[in-house]
Amino acid sequence: MKAKKYVTVKNTGLGLYDIAKVMTKEGDKMNHSTVRNIINRSFVKIAESISKKYELNHSREEIFNIAKSPDFQESVIELLKRRQWKTNI
Repeated sequence: MKAKKYVTVKNTGLGLYDIAKVMTKEGDKMNHSTVRNIINRSFVKIAESISKKYELNHSREEIFNIAKSPDFQESVIELLKRRQWKTNI
């Protein structure tokens, strides 16, 4: 069985369990699995957009595998951090 690795940006944000606690406390009952699913769907949308933009024609399965890849997720997070840093200057 493959070991699964889930992206949680602990040093700069919250993990899945922590996000679920915050959401539940603020009135949106949620568990860590729901948080993970929402995050994964978001990364699927990003991967789909990139695939379309560069005419890569990935299948739905390939898009999903790319989107749930920790390397892809960490890369998107890094790009967003850089973008945020530039807009804060």
